Amino acid sequence: MSEKSKKITMYAHPACPMVFPVKSMLKQAKADYDYINIFEDMAARDKVRDINNGYESVPTLLFPDGSTLTEPSAGELRNKLQSMGYKVPLTAMLMGNLWLIVIVAGVVFAILRALGVF
Repeated sequence: MSEKSKKITMYAHPACPMVFPVKSMLKQAKADYDYINIFEDMAARDKVRDINNGYESVPTLLFPDGSTLTEPSAGELRNKLQSMGYKVPLTAMLMGNLWLIVIVAGVVFAILRALGVF
């Protein structure tokens, strides 16, 4: 059975701002995954603590090969998914970096406004 045919486990909770971009990339890559809310599943919370040296850092992803990624950047997650045989579209990268794009656009706008351009 190939690694791609097995599920990824995503440990997270709804209050985490990184859940949306990570879920978006997994969905757009058509990766099969299970989402587990660590606020509702104490065993999952303990697993996340074990993986992250006592911290409840999320999202934490557990891959079929036993490797993990905690709070992955869009690039880290893309590289891992591609190594598993998934195709990650450009739109997934944009969604994964949406927060950064918004911040940079805001800073550029503020600078231009301060310079009197707007």
